[in-house]
Amino acid sequence: MGVSVEGGKGRGKNMGVDLNLVPFIDFLSCLIAFLMISAVWTQISALETEQNISDVPPAEPVDPPPPPPLTVKVSAEGHYLARNPPFTAVPKIGENYDYEKLRELIVADHEALPAETMVVINTDDGVPYEEMIKVLDLTREIGYPQTLLAGGPPAAVDVGTPTDGAIAPPPG
Repeated sequence: MGVSVEGGKGRGKNMGVDLNLVPFIDFLSCLIAFLMISAVWTQISALETEQNISDVPPAEPVDPPPPPPLTVKVSAEGHYLARNPPFTAVPKIGENYDYEKLRELIVADHEALPAETMVVINTDDGVPYEEMIKVLDLTREIGYPQTLLAGGPPAAVDVGTPTDGAIAPPPG
């Protein structure tokens, strides 16, 4: 696309010039796009804030923090269960885990705090994967839809490792 500009004739030379308008149109379209985008960015980058300064303390009481999630630790010796230490030990019966006793304790905890939906399952190294899945299925069946799977070296994940003074005997 071009424009011809004819000029005067002088000394036998044609003074007409052909101007190519394509680069000029490209420049204008880029300029328009840049201006439109920068106008949008100025509106997006604006942050509206309100400052509420008052000497009067809030009248509403602060809600207490939610209880920690239920933690079920699966180890080679058995299960440990608690929201806070001390942990309740559910030892193995022979070579098998005692899932009936674990079910009773989890149901009791769920009945005490029915609004809580989070459970943490922590497994020791060397515990078979199937045992963790059985605990996961058990907690989902009882009513804990949210599950956090923890594990790894003790320094990386410390969701409550039972120690000698932090284990309570199983109830009953």
